[in-house]
Amino acid sequence: MPARTRLVVGALVVLALVVAGVVVTVGRTSPSPPTGGSLTLARAGESPGAAALLDPANADVDWGAVDSIRSVRPLPRDAKQDRPALYAEGCQVLAGDAVPKVCVDGDRDAERTVMLIGDSKIGQWQTAFANLGRREHWRVLSSTKSACAFTDADMTSGGKAFTDCREWGRAALADALRIKPDVVVTSQVHDTAVVDGKRSKGAMVRGLQRYWEKLQAAGIQVVVLLDNPMPTSHPTYQCVEDHPGDLTRCAYELAGPLAESSAPVQRAAAEATPGVGVVDMAPAYCPGLQRCPAVICRVLVYRAGSHLTKTFTVSAQRQLARQLAAATDGALTRNR
Repeated sequence: MPARTRLVVGALVVLALVVAGVVVTVGRTSPSPPTGGSLTLARAGESPGAAALLDPANADVDWGAVDSIRSVRPLPRDAKQDRPALYAEGCQVLAGDAVPKVCVDGDRDAERTVMLIGDSKIGQWQTAFANLGRREHWRVLSSTKSACAFTDADMTSGGKAFTDCREWGRAALADALRIKPDVVVTSQVHDTAVVDGKRSKGAMVRGLQRYWEKLQAAGIQVVVLLDNPMPTSHPTYQCVEDHPGDLTRCAYELAGPLAESSAPVQRAAAEATPGVGVVDMAPAYCPGLQRCPAVICRVLVYRAGSHLTKTFTVSAQRQLARQLAAATDGALTRNR
């Protein structure tokens, strides 16, 4: 691994020690009784979300079995707007537009760079990456396009060809090769691509491989962040609003939805491309990897469809830092 890549990702692990200053220490969380009325907004200091999973005091809590809450953050009615700033700033390219827009966050003056490329499934983590970048002094670039995987293959949806996806992907690859970030992190929602007029998962795998290999040949570390699945209770925020005293109705079993997500295809492409790291955040959004809760320690997990709330992804920053370190061979962690 190039020396500067080891520096940029090794810094992520430092966050596991220093980020504690921005989250509260979490004690055991007991379910609250049903309120019989509307939920109230949980205060930031009382809603640690995924950070609660790292507290040994919560080691035996079955979050999928927590059946009632009094307060939550964000409120269900605000969930759809609880998303990264890249949307308001026009950073995500929309349908019909094939010209990438590269936005800058984190420590904008840092020499070390992490670049996020893909669709809204990598975009949903942008705030968490930006926070990590500011703390650890690396620049965060994002280049995302709605519903378009970063793959050297054609895509369709609803029977229609996304001709601008392939064009955008080629331009995004050219940007990355020109910028030469230390690390490219990518994710996506779609698991099939088109070859000879037929959609297949194999076509998607091969298309991902081709782009990843080009990045690696340029000395750029590639990390794939596995897709999280669609909850069977979607829209999950509506379920939480309707059943604050019966939250188990809003939880879902992980196995089926995960198999239908793009995660298996992403993992297959990574296994076929030596050197590509894998980040799996499933233990953060689905503790125990069996029944996945809609709320974790007073934080609403989903905002729309399978997209995670910004509040939740920020609460999972420590897990994200650890996963990134593991995906890049634990750079600079041997003395920790």
